[in-house]
Amino acid sequence: MKDLVVIGAGRFALEVTRYVEDTAAHRVVRYVAVAGEAVAAPAELCVTEHDFAPEPGTPVVLAVSDVARRRELIDGLIGRHRLLAENIVHPSSRVDAGALRGTGNVIGPDNYLGVNATLGDFNVLNYRSTVGHHSRIGSNNFIAPNFHCGNSIEVGDDNLFGLSCTVAPGLVIGSDCRFQAGLSLFENASSGFSYIAPSRIKSVKPF
Repeated sequence: MKDLVVIGAGRFALEVTRYVEDTAAHRVVRYVAVAGEAVAAPAELCVTEHDFAPEPGTPVVLAVSDVARRRELIDGLIGRHRLLAENIVHPSSRVDAGALRGTGNVIGPDNYLGVNATLGDFNVLNYRSTVGHHSRIGSNNFIAPNFHCGNSIEVGDDNLFGLSCTVAPGLVIGSDCRFQAGLSLFENASSGFSYIAPSRIKSVKPF
């Protein structure tokens, strides 16, 4: 069993820890509390980002949910210290050999990646999601639970998909986008935009 450092010490870090424990291949020995994040991990296992001084090659997993902050940590902390970002794949998910083209991906429970679907580096696929066959997902995309996409889509980098987003087959999604929970996409999405539904259900208290 390999010792593993979790970069992040908030609530999402505890969720990722559960994924790690379920793999039975790694053991969390330390959490790195990053600036701006409320600490939820056990205090005795935490060290601040400022005090973290790892050896090059230290195995880590990135467990921060904010996409912009993740990018800072990937390019700064992980890159600067030459850390070894592990791919974490929950045993209940179907991920073919070769689907993970990069490092640092976190694949939670009950996900399905279709034939010849590929992921780059540092993506998060939470749980109960599907990626259609022959689809390509770039790097540092944070995908909330119940995401589903058809076959042959292309997704860029640094995107955030809210809960229960759906992407139609064959679409091209740019980079640095934010997609509202529950959104269904039927057209290509240009980079750098936030995408929201034009109308939402609101509750009205009767008089």
